[in-house]
Amino acid sequence: MARKPLTPAEQKQFIATVAPWAQAAAKLHGPPASVAIAQAILESDWGRSHLSREAHNFFGIKTARANDLFIELPTKEVIDGKTVEVRAKFRRFRSPKECFEWRAKWLATSKRYAKAMEHADDGLVYAQRIAECGYATDPGYAKKLCELMTKHHLMDFDAKGAKKNGGPR
Repeated sequence: MARKPLTPAEQKQFIATVAPWAQAAAKLHGPPASVAIAQAILESDWGRSHLSREAHNFFGIKTARANDLFIELPTKEVIDGKTVEVRAKFRRFRSPKECFEWRAKWLATSKRYAKAMEHADDGLVYAQRIAECGYATDPGYAKKLCELMTKHHLMDFDAKGAKKNGGPR
């Protein structure tokens, strides 16, 4: 059953709530705040998902580590071009701020996303690169992020002179 769409005011409120976490994480680690906000919108259904409400996980971050706190939930994945439902262990965070910081540090330090970090100063290109690096199984993931970023003017939240490749510019 589809949820009732949020009003523009509710959407603006969500963006205003998560933007400071995204900007602080971007300042510390480099991945653009605009992409973090777009991912939070998309992955958490504007903060309404069970995962974001119960585990402060706004990005669908999974875990296989035994010492991580987690919540197990059904999720949809695209495997060999087909959407299937699977159960997965998602990381549980103590706070939304911790989630945003963990995500930014992980993206900035993971070899898998090194090519994306080369474009951390351009949110639209960065969104395309993380998708190309395999961030999500949805083949339309980058397009969805870019549409959200453009529609809601999320690049306005990116700092001029953002970090690139983990170091100051």
